[in-house]
Amino acid sequence: MIGLLTGFAFASGTFLPALRAIGSLLDFYSGVVALVALSLTVMIGLLATGRTVLAPRHRVRAQAVHRATAFVALAALVPHIAAQLVRHRLGAVQAFVPVSGRHLLGYGLGTAAFYLLVTAAASGIARGRFAGGRRPWAWRAVHLTAYAAWPPAVAHGLTAGRTPAPWVTAAYALCLGAVALALAARPVLRPRERRAP
Repeated sequence: MIGLLTGFAFASGTFLPALRAIGSLLDFYSGVVALVALSLTVMIGLLATGRTVLAPRHRVRAQAVHRATAFVALAALVPHIAAQLVRHRLGAVQAFVPVSGRHLLGYGLGTAAFYLLVTAAASGIARGRFAGGRRPWAWRAVHLTAYAAWPPAVAHGLTAGRTPAPWVTAAYALCLGAVALALAARPVLRPRERRAP
């Protein structure tokens, strides 16, 4: 019965407009979802590392949310990149080589951010191996590529797609400023963390 209905939908042409609508929706919003999820990942990750801000049990929950938003960011990138390829906005080489093509600034930043995000996610998955090794600090050094991925991802979102509304630009500027301020405050808060029981 389902096969007959699917065949009828294809034959009558009602299925293709629905697919096009889904494709447009993914094209329009998957990049935004990825960028918002990456923004939340960076901010929650920063919050989860501060011992003076959260109690240990709250830090564990924040780390779980951090991992979940990172997964959403990576998962949203799959339809985002696929939509760009299917709609011929860029070729396969442009999609995966950050220094190719005519849209170097916008698309190149997105490609670079993608590789940095994948590196940060892979280091998060392999955290146990780093912690048990001789150089546990190496994990933190590699995982910090998430901080390096976020500004180019924001710049890509603001320059490669449609022209953003002024409130979108202001919101991302505020987020970048808040994270920069929190990172700058960490050396001041570290001695307090050591003194805290």
